[in-house]
Parts: sequence; C-alpha cells; structure tokens
Amino acid sequence: MNEKWKVHKIKTDCEPWLFLDGWEKDIIETIEFDHKKEALEHYTRLIHEHQAGYRHVYMKKLSLFTFWNDCEKEFCEACDDDLQIFHGVLLMKGEDVYDLNENEEGFSFLQMK
Repeated sequence: MNEKWKVHKIKTDCEPWLFLDGWEKDIIETIEFDHKKEALEHYTRLIHEHQAGYRHVYMKKLSLFTFWNDCEKEFCEACDDDLQIFHGVLLMKGEDVYDLNENEEGFSFLQMK
C-alpha cells in the first residue's frame, strides 16, 4: 500500500521545528497527494506564497519552512505575555516528515518560481 504525501500548513505560538508534544493540533490545513511530484509542486507554491508575505524565514532540512513577522503576536493569558505567531509549511510522506535533501529533484522544485 502506497503512503500518501501530505503538505501541512501550521499556525502556532511556538517554533514548529521543535515538534513539541501535541504539535499536530496546530495544523490548520492538510492536503494529501498520491504522487510525490504533485506534493512537491504544492509545497513549493506554498513556500513561495509565504515568502512574499513574511519578513523572516527558518528552514529545517528543506522539509519544514517557518515564516513570521515580528508584529504578529497573540496575548497569552496563562503566561501574561505576547507570543510570536509562526506559520509553517511541512512536507510528509505518510506519518513521517519527509527528508527532502539537496541532491534530489525536490530541491530543484524549491528553486522554481
């Protein structure tokens, strides 16, 4: 049985690259694909869209991009502080983060606009 390819959009008040317990609750959208090429095309499109709207970006192994603007914060009553809001785009195969590396065709997708 072939595992589905997934592209998740994440919105959270902690750094998505940490994958803290319960990180899945911060997924705001998931699109599933049968083929890797389709998933990579959608993943790339989302990354380019986010790059246009956010000042900061952090990348983890090409499989997770996180974007934020300094001014986008939400107040946390429990901690009595403003927390930075982060927007993540994550590529997965099945239930695992897909390790997209620079030597495969996925990297060339990220170069395209």
